[in-house]
Amino acid sequence: MRRIVVTGLGAVTPLAAGVEASWSRLLTGRSGIRRLSDDVVGDLPGKIGGVVPSLEEDPDAGFDPNTVFAPKDQRKVDRFILFALAAAEEALAQANWKAVSETARLRTATIIAPASRYQPARGCTFRDCRAVGPQVRCPA
Repeated sequence: MRRIVVTGLGAVTPLAAGVEASWSRLLTGRSGIRRLSDDVVGDLPGKIGGVVPSLEEDPDAGFDPNTVFAPKDQRKVDRFILFALAAAEEALAQANWKAVSETARLRTATIIAPASRYQPARGCTFRDCRAVGPQVRCPA
């Protein structure tokens, strides 16, 4: 059996962007769950959820997608990809890891374990199924 070493952590959560801020807020009893705006949930019965705060909503620990990708490139990927990349970068920085060779780079792994995935197509499919039946799917 091969051994692995966890040397760094990264997190983008509804509490904050970053392990330290998320953990300290969790320890003080804060929750990242809130009522979602009607433009997000529409007529869905569930009106609460966890949303990663933006820098505008949380200047101290909100998520800044510009640290991951240039604004023009952000449109090319789903938002959860930006979260995963930010968390991976935080974990590598926390580990103080920079691959110094191609071999070292190839032997490096980042394990991404989301609690749930943001998938716009899934929400669209759910709404379509509710409205007209399971045979309809959104073009994705």
